[in-house]
Amino acid sequence: MKCPMCGSDIPESMLLCPDCGYEIQMVPDYNPMDDVLAKEIEDPRGRNNAARRARAARERAEKQRRAQIQRKRREAKKRRDKQRRTLIILLLLLFALAGLTVFLIYWNSYSGLISRGKKAYAEQNYTQAHNLLERAIGSKPSSADAYKAIYPVYLAEDDAEGAEDLLLGAVDSYPEETAMYRVLFDYYIDSKQSSKIAFILDDIDESLRRKLGEYDTAAPKASLEEGEYDDVQQVSLTASGAEEIYYTIDGSEPTKDSIKYTEPIQVPEGVMLLQAIAVNKKGVESLPASFNYTVELPIADAPAVTPSTGQYSGAQKIQIAVPEGYTAYYTLDGTEPSETSEKYSEPIDMPAGNTIFSAVLVSPDGKLSDITKRNYERQ
Repeated sequence: MKCPMCGSDIPESMLLCPDCGYEIQMVPDYNPMDDVLAKEIEDPRGRNNAARRARAARERAEKQRRAQIQRKRREAKKRRDKQRRTLIILLLLLFALAGLTVFLIYWNSYSGLISRGKKAYAEQNYTQAHNLLERAIGSKPSSADAYKAIYPVYLAEDDAEGAEDLLLGAVDSYPEETAMYRVLFDYYIDSKQSSKIAFILDDIDESLRRKLGEYDTAAPKASLEEGEYDDVQQVSLTASGAEEIYYTIDGSEPTKDSIKYTEPIQVPEGVMLLQAIAVNKKGVESLPASFNYTVELPIADAPAVTPSTGQYSGAQKIQIAVPEGYTAYYTLDGTEPSETSEKYSEPIDMPAGNTIFSAVLVSPDGKLSDITKRNYERQ
């Protein structure tokens, strides 16, 4: 039989559709009440009793029918509930299996290994972090993320040399990957070796260097050209885009611990080697710039002394011409004069007999002129 509501097949023993629960009205082929009624017609005296029996029979039949309908409905509901529970359990199992599969895939993926390595590093489990991040590098060696995550592990393990070797190897293997250079440069900054960055930038292709411009720092320039000067000078330093400039004048290599440039530098008499570096916003130093200066102040010639060498009779005065700013010193015994000799202040009486007079001039900065000598013979 077909259900008139949904069209599903209904077994003959059922009064409810197993799919939609629709109640089926069944008409029996044989009704016992027909015999009872027939007997009542034939036997009017038993009509009332027969009617009561028939009514009771109908009530019992109706009660049985309703009980059967309720039972069928309960059975159908149980089947539907069981089917729903089974379906839900299956769906949950499928979702759990799918989630487990996705989790396992991620757990051993490049991103998963990096995430686990970072977590192990945060928990100070450096050996586990090292192993996980090395696995990540092995699975995707051309990607910079794992290298960026692993060098702090090397530093925590006090193996800066190992970190540098690893990162330099990555740069050599993938020389066009700017991300690799950024990781290397960040490592140098974090490990306080930023002075190495400028030398690497100086050795790479110009187009690649422009892409890494945030690490590049122009070397300082000096306002005074290198060379020789006859007077003291001062020199100013500038560097495009730099935050700070540091310099030395004692021949040592400049670093961020050297003298910080704040005002023009005096170039005194003598030879001076000025070396300077610029530092950008990221704290990266430039290549050092060097400037050589020589200042030689002019000094007076050997002093003019009168009278000239010769024989003299009678008293004579020896005079030294002293230029402005200079001081004259002299000796009368032929020794070379110096700042420790007799200071000339006024004309000197020429001694009797033979005298070798020597004179020298001393400049304001203590430089000595050539020596003038006179040989006197006074009667």
